[in-house]
Amino acid sequence: MFNDIWIARKSALSLARSLMVATMVIAIGTQYAVITAEDHDSSHIIVNEYDPFA
Repeated sequence: MFNDIWIARKSALSLARSLMVATMVIAIGTQYAVITAEDHDSSHIIVNEYDPFA
């Protein structure tokens, strides 16, 4: 969990590039988390999405 959106975005982009999977930054209350696209369901609020193939 991250308190700063900038750090969450940077981590998501780095993870997407290193694992070559789509990642997402989601908002949970006042904090942010990074998940892979496989773990996404409709209950999460997506802030950013990173696709290493785009």
